[in-house]
Amino acid sequence: MIPRIAAGFARHLASYDTAATAQAQIADRLAARIAPRIAPAARMLELGHGTGFLTRQLARLDPAEIWLNDLVAPLPALRWPDATRVQALPGDAAALRFPAGLDLIASASMLQWLADPAALLHRAAQALCPGGLLAVSSFGPGNFPELAGLGLPPGAPSYHDAAGLCAALPEGMQVLAAWDESIPLVFPDARALMAHLRATGVNGLRAGHLSAPGLRDLMRQMNRAGPTTLTYRPSYCMARKC
Repeated sequence: MIPRIAAGFARHLASYDTAATAQAQIADRLAARIAPRIAPAARMLELGHGTGFLTRQLARLDPAEIWLNDLVAPLPALRWPDATRVQALPGDAAALRFPAGLDLIASASMLQWLADPAALLHRAAQALCPGGLLAVSSFGPGNFPELAGLGLPPGAPSYHDAAGLCAALPEGMQVLAAWDESIPLVFPDARALMAHLRATGVNGLRAGHLSAPGLRDLMRQMNRAGPTTLTYRPSYCMARKC
């Protein structure tokens, strides 16, 4: 699964920033909850930085040190405060050796790609200092209900709603906030919807098993059902280490 995920996103990094409007909203909403809880000169780790939606927000918090992880994307080209030390930590987040004594570990729209997100949350909690903050978003089981209704399989291995994310936390973590949202996107037709999925690197995971005739038939079904919508169901969890 990891090589397939990496290949899917690597092919479409250039189009991701423009197409991933829902992911941009999710990063903004997560960052808005993080900002009032993090003091300047914090030590941070971001998992799955992608093209930098959340990274841009973290840069505004004047961290003393930040580690940036992603499976395929290069470091976002950002202007960092002069005092901030930025370090790349590439590779599979599930296999990383985390820095210790962190004030913040954050991740937006990445956990659903892990086979065992609970294991990563446990390791993240161990890497936080007392009082450190864990702030993550994933996608819930109801993500893309329009595609599920047409018989397409789940696009990622691990969907969790906010309650599921909280339940996956280890002992010693105090939940500060947890919530679910719905972000519907409307497209003029099925072709535009599929182009959106392809531009965000998701199409190969959702519909890549279909033959060309099968995909055309699916798109005809979608156009007949109309309107052509795609609903993201993000879930969030923020917790502090006791």
